[in-house]
Amino acid sequence: MNMEIVTVPSYWGTPMQQKHITVQGQTNKLVVLFPGRGYSCELPLLYYAGNAALQHNHSVLKLEYGYQAARASFDLQDLSKVIDECTESVLQVSPNYDQLLFISKSMGTIVAGEVHRRMQQKVNHIFLTPLVETIPYINASDRVVIYGGMDPAFPSEAAKQIEYSENVIEIPRADHGLETGDVEENLAILKRIAGVYQDVLARIRIERGI
Repeated sequence: MNMEIVTVPSYWGTPMQQKHITVQGQTNKLVVLFPGRGYSCELPLLYYAGNAALQHNHSVLKLEYGYQAARASFDLQDLSKVIDECTESVLQVSPNYDQLLFISKSMGTIVAGEVHRRMQQKVNHIFLTPLVETIPYINASDRVVIYGGMDPAFPSEAAKQIEYSENVIEIPRADHGLETGDVEENLAILKRIAGVYQDVLARIRIERGI
């Protein structure tokens, strides 16, 4: 593997250092990780997503947001700036690939959905703990959705607005972090979600004749 840093200017004053990890040999497949508002790409749900991608011979782009790079506070009214900067970050890398999978967490599901809308490439998605505002992007994409049954940010009424229930996975009793408070149960949930990553990545390989 090889890692390069993609430097992107930011509204928050500190350049973003996006990690672009490539596998040995040539690959035309890229997984982009979109963190949550306070959930980085090094935390378990996204960390293992990146590992699974590399295992399946996908390159990985780990995003950070401008306010995260600057260690600054964040106001939701600046979400459009986050989206602009992530679009620029992805477009610096994506022309080298023709198969894209976006894996996003929480607020990152909105960012991923809007970045995809602005691009001219086909993108598959795994939406982790989406927000209600993510639903239009979910309904417009080829996706898997995973949410917690006890997540106040995505109640059961929101899940019913998803047009196709196929590939929508509810984790019973789990909160917005896809955890329940029980260590053993949390590990079992993480293992189940890692299995979803493996299945999606394998399916992409089969469907596209890789």
